[in-house]
Amino acid sequence: MDTFINYLNQYKNYGWRNNNMERSWLIQRLEKPYEVEGKMADLANAFSFGGGLVNGGLSKEAMALLKPLFAFDYMGSAEFEFGEVPKTFSKIVENKENYIDFTIAIKFKYKEWKTGEIKTGVHDVFIICNKEDRDEVVKRISKFATESYHDTKEMVGLDGALANAEYKERLIGWLELDNGYMFFKDQETGKKTADLLLRS
Repeated sequence: MDTFINYLNQYKNYGWRNNNMERSWLIQRLEKPYEVEGKMADLANAFSFGGGLVNGGLSKEAMALLKPLFAFDYMGSAEFEFGEVPKTFSKIVENKENYIDFTIAIKFKYKEWKTGEIKTGVHDVFIICNKEDRDEVVKRISKFATESYHDTKEMVGLDGALANAEYKERLIGWLELDNGYMFFKDQETGKKTADLLLRS
């Protein structure tokens, strides 16, 4: 069976940093997959990357493998639309021997924007990251889960997603594009994504 990297050939050998982690600036939000099939699903996905490359630069074959797992939320910024998503996937797959996946309980805190009510709790988060980055990735995700605003290009929304807040119900995962890590509210989606990227 073809591996996911076969569908990312134009982005192979894009490079990888071997020093400390970069700032997490671009974080692509991932939503529940669309339940419709065929042309309607293709139409729904067509608007995920705005006026940029078709499917953000992902091939049709790569999108077909990802479509059952999640959909890409529209981020509203060109930085997400011109190939950064497939470049990041390629970096992960090409370095998969250095990657780990695991689940950790994360504390969340979210302030409802309508009522001002503060919701708190603990939720399991499934993580895929370079094993050398594990501690720092957990630290960053923990911060995303307790603060609504971050030093990122666009809103992350992890705090609201973990609190099942209004307008955050569809969010199930995130792809960080600067260092190449992923995290998921939905455990099943995280495990299936890890199988695709790291074990296929």
